[in-house]
Amino acid sequence: MENCNAVKNPIVPGTRLSKNDAGTKVDATLFKQVVGSLMYLNATRPDLMYGVSLISRFMSSPTESHWFAAKTILRYLKGTTELGIYYKKGENAKIVAYSDSEFCWRYR
Repeated sequence: MENCNAVKNPIVPGTRLSKNDAGTKVDATLFKQVVGSLMYLNATRPDLMYGVSLISRFMSSPTESHWFAAKTILRYLKGTTELGIYYKKGENAKIVAYSDSEFCWRYR
């Protein structure tokens, strides 16, 4: 993946992955290693959370479509290495978050 082309989205909008995918099985150990590494990055890269949680559902029996989705996330990382959250030791940080609660309530 060192020489891959970067993409702008960690997961293609509208991507549907299924456990009943009839595709060719891939190496489950390698897939689990990639997913585990991506989970580790979630602490500083919350933009990966949706894609990583989506592909992590298929760790028991990954197919080529699941592997392609994981590689897409890796390609996204290639183009966004400058993004992330930096946690500084010994500093009192204040986290502020905003939500459109009306939107969330309406579309549950």
